[in-house]
This record gives sequence, C-alpha cells and structure tokens, in this order.
Amino acid sequence: MFSMKKILAIAGAGAMLVSVAACGSGTAGDDGGKKEISFQTWNLKNDKYTPYFEALIKAYEKDHPDVTVKWLDAPSDGYEDKLSSQAAAGELPDIVDGGNSILYGLVKAGALLDVSKQAPDAEKDYYEGAWKSVTMQGNGVEKGAYGLPWYVNDGPTYWNTELMQKCGLDPNKIPTTWDEYFAAGDTIVQNCKDVYLGTTMGYNAEDLMTAGVKSFMSEDHSKYTFNDEAGVKQISRFVELYKKGGIPPEALDSSWSQAADLFQRGNLVSMAGSAYSADGFKQNAPDLYKNLAVGPRISNDGKSASVAYEMLGISANSKHPDVAIDFARFVTNEKNQIEFDKKASVFPSAKGGLDDDYYKSIDESTLEGKALKITLDQVKDGYGSRPSEFTDNNGYKNFQQQIALAMQGKQTAKEALDKSVEFANEKLAQ
Repeated sequence: MFSMKKILAIAGAGAMLVSVAACGSGTAGDDGGKKEISFQTWNLKNDKYTPYFEALIKAYEKDHPDVTVKWLDAPSDGYEDKLSSQAAAGELPDIVDGGNSILYGLVKAGALLDVSKQAPDAEKDYYEGAWKSVTMQGNGVEKGAYGLPWYVNDGPTYWNTELMQKCGLDPNKIPTTWDEYFAAGDTIVQNCKDVYLGTTMGYNAEDLMTAGVKSFMSEDHSKYTFNDEAGVKQISRFVELYKKGGIPPEALDSSWSQAADLFQRGNLVSMAGSAYSADGFKQNAPDLYKNLAVGPRISNDGKSASVAYEMLGISANSKHPDVAIDFARFVTNEKNQIEFDKKASVFPSAKGGLDDDYYKSIDESTLEGKALKITLDQVKDGYGSRPSEFTDNNGYKNFQQQIALAMQGKQTAKEALDKSVEFANEKLAQ
C-alpha cells in the first residue's frame, strides 16, 4: 500500500470531468432519514487495517446516529484511472484517499471541494507543512486547500555495510551529503565490479532541491524553474557516475520493485526506502538485514525534501458535504491518525501528533527503531518538494526520459533540464 506510487495525470479527462461537474453525485441518497456518505481508500481493506477502519466508522456512526458511512476500497493497480472514471461518470465517492499529485487532476477539473472555504477553521488542526501540501493554486485553480491532510511518510537511506567494507567504504561513516554520496560512488567503481552505489538518477524533485536548486517552481505556480545552475551540476554528476559504472543500466527503466530486488540480491550499496522497509528486509532478506545500517536522505542542508503527504479529498458533487468534511476531520484528527500511524509505520499530519509518547519512546537499538527515528526527524524538519502539478503526463515522465537520454550521452544535462522545463511549462498552459 505504501510503495512508491505512480502518479496519474487526470488532465486528459479534465474536459470530461468539467462537463459532469453539474451532474449527479456519487453519494447515495438518504435512507429512512439517514445521510449516507461513501469513503474510499486504496489497498487498505486487509487483515491489518480492516479492524481499524471498521472500528473507526462504528465509533463515528455511534456519535452520529443519522449518518451511515459506506467504506469502499480499491486495489493499488489502476487506482488513479478509477478515480478519473468515477469522476467522469459523476460517481466519485464523497471522500477519496490519495496523494496531492493523484488528486490534482480532480482539483483542476473542479471535482473536489475547497475545504478552506467550506471549513476555514480546519487549518488550525494540522501542521503548517501538511496544510501547505493540500493547498493548490494557479493555472485555472483558485488557491485553496482541496482536502484534509492525512498520514505523512518519508524514509531513510539503507546501506549494505558488508558491501561498503568490501568496496573500500567505512561502514561507520554513512554518507549524508551529495559530495559524500558521489565520492562513495567513485570508491565503489574503483574497487568493485558489478556493484553499484544506487539506482537513483537525479530525476526526483528532492534530488535537485537538496542539492541547491533555488526553487522547483515559481511561487505563484506559473512556471517551472529547476533548470538552474545547481540543477545542471547535480544532473551532470549523476551522468558522470553512470558513465563510470556506479549506477546500474536497469536504472534507465527501473521501478521500485526492481531497485529493491537489486538491493536484496547484494548488487546495490544503498537504497532509499521507507521506515517500514526495515521490517520488509527482515522478513524477505534476513541475511541482508543483518548487515544493514540506516542513515538520512542525502541532502546538503540536512533537510529531507521527499516528505510525502496523503490527503482526503471531498467530492464537489457530494449531497452531504458538511457530513463528508466532518467525517474526514474525524479520520484525520490527532487521536485517530496516531492509532493508524502506529500500525502503518507512518506519521501524523495532525498538530501535536508528532509529540505523542509513542514517538518519544522509539527503541533505537533495532534497525526498525533507527529507521523510524530518522524518518520522524525528517518529517518534523523536512518538506515535500514535488509540486502537485508535476504528474506523469504533465512533466514528470518526460523529465525521467530526458535524464535517461543524458545518461546515455545523447544530450547534455543542461539540454535535458531545459527540455523538461519547456515541456512541463507547456502542460501548465493547457
């Protein structure tokens, strides 16, 4: 459920969504005087989370006897397409779960409510960075908060200490800055064959922002600006590392699962993961687990720029928007977020949640505890650098393709970034 998510650009369905904005609602009608709302999550109906959601809904319905909450859950595969088709058919559930980039197309099409207008007092309940993550503006979108922040996630960098030692690195000196990271790559190339530093190629927004790019996008969201001198330098360093053999060829067309597979096979020295990845390594690769160390995300300023926020959007066609917002606030309040986050090894966006005793008493003697503590610190001090507009179809996929061409020597790093910015800016105007 919390694996790296491919972001959907629903822009292609934008005109269709707008055309149905005044059509029927995805909310079921009243039954015997009761107000029924639908709440859709993705890939959360399973043995681990079903009891939590059933109890949550039961508690809400007990306090609101005139409300019935219908819980829907969709599989991960094709979830973004499902949202698009639901909205186009006028059947979008009252409350939908998704990251801000997943929900951006719905916002641009007018399919989600501006919660900051409907419930202006909600902002005070969430951390500033979390509220900022649900706030969208520009290019046809009136500035507003188009949902409520839910759980927050980030992750540390995992290091194979056995490979580090084998390839001439000191396992007690985990790289934390980009200079240290690329120096480690050079050392690996010099001392080991068929062993790679990692699979990242620099095409994540955070890889540019933490390397000194002044801004990924202008403050008014009117244009992209990541092709500055610092961005060119960062991509150039990745290109050089790839040429030297420090990045595997698979990275040119790599998925999260492939990266994890390479790491578990012992071909990668490092891999960016999540706090819950540690438990996965323990279960799936016990021999690797015994040799793992964990460090923060690579950053020149000590701050993570890869914090990811999940959110709950409210359908603009809901027959009971006040009830939908109220239930979404119930799901995302401090108490209920913390209970969920403990189960999922993620973090709360509700103000005060990060100071809960649970997070103050993390056992750092285990790899899982160290990963959780590092991620907690990153969530507290970090931010999300990827704009919600930067979806697959609206620039991100092209960005990846341009960087891959630069890796292969078919264009320079500057050309790759200039083309990426030009393409993304054209999409903004559409």
